[in-house]
Amino acid sequence: MSVPNIGPGWAFAVRLLLVAAVPVVIIFVSLRIVLVPWYLQFEYSRAGFATDASGFTDAERLQYARTAIDYLMAAAGDTRLKDANAANGQPLYNERELSHMVDVQVVVQSVLRVGQLAALVLGGGALMLGFMRQYHDLRTGLLWGAIGLVAGLLLLLAYIGINFESFFTNFHQVFFASGTWTFEYTDTLIRLFPIQFWADVSVLVVAAALAQGALLWWAAASWFR
Repeated sequence: MSVPNIGPGWAFAVRLLLVAAVPVVIIFVSLRIVLVPWYLQFEYSRAGFATDASGFTDAERLQYARTAIDYLMAAAGDTRLKDANAANGQPLYNERELSHMVDVQVVVQSVLRVGQLAALVLGGGALMLGFMRQYHDLRTGLLWGAIGLVAGLLLLLAYIGINFESFFTNFHQVFFASGTWTFEYTDTLIRLFPIQFWADVSVLVVAAALAQGALLWWAAASWFR
């Protein structure tokens, strides 16, 4: 049985889609690692992680943080944060915090949708090239996607290591309006997610993506010859 040939032009186009999709999918997978309950437990119990100086117990902090993460994964209009109260009966979040979390939810949901779409593109493109026996294009697409990801992440990791505060500020300025993402140290969001938390998250996401990219680079270079 002969296999239809999709032609060099189509194969090249699919190859470019793979190059673009590989970094998105790997970063998407890495981000999902920190959006699961076990990561909060790991982070809060890690030696050296600061306790809350304003009075949350470890159990309360973990409970409130899990609720915040669950909110980010919920549908728009979810009211669990607006309805959340501290042990003394006072609302956990002020209006500025609630407004920011709505913005964060929109960003997270958008990133998840883009990641899922990229996964479909990557899987569909790889299957198409494999079925059409365009193994060179399959290998090249995966290889250059991995190389581009690794190179970009190494630069990003260096930037984070040199000046995390600059990275943190620039990241927020890309996704959020100025003045909407800064809070007091006594606000719940800062008490649950201090700067140390975000530094750890950034390093974990970049390191996880770097490991996946390096593994794919090696696999594509070694197996698809």
